[in-house]
Amino acid sequence: MFRNMSNLLFGGRHVDARGVLRFCNDFDMSAVKRFYTIANSVEQPVRGWIGHRRETKWFFPLKGTTTVTVEPMDDGRVERVDRVEEETYTLSADAPAVLKVPPSNWFCIKQDGSAEVMVFSDCKVGEFENDDFRRPL
Repeated sequence: MFRNMSNLLFGGRHVDARGVLRFCNDFDMSAVKRFYTIANSVEQPVRGWIGHRRETKWFFPLKGTTTVTVEPMDDGRVERVDRVEEETYTLSADAPAVLKVPPSNWFCIKQDGSAEVMVFSDCKVGEFENDDFRRPL
């Protein structure tokens, strides 16, 4: 398991003559300060590894399939440690869910050609200075 236990909150869909309504009613957005969307290109469908020691991220699929792989950051180090187990979550717009990635974890995002995911954050841009860590794929 990764640090502080991730949460996967399952949502649902309602389909009728008017169209499709997708929801995740159990997602408490009171900590959210900003959001953005990610749609990786077909040529580069993988984005990551990204880590934060203080920032929490939540992922909600808007379109297609997004796979999020998560692993804990080793204390005091930002490079990958091979002995660490990864957890992989497949988020699909057809099965709405919100994935919470708490601080002190790495994440990597892989998308199919048409995927888009909404990302929520509990901090404003620049709020946590020096809290954005990157490592090679």
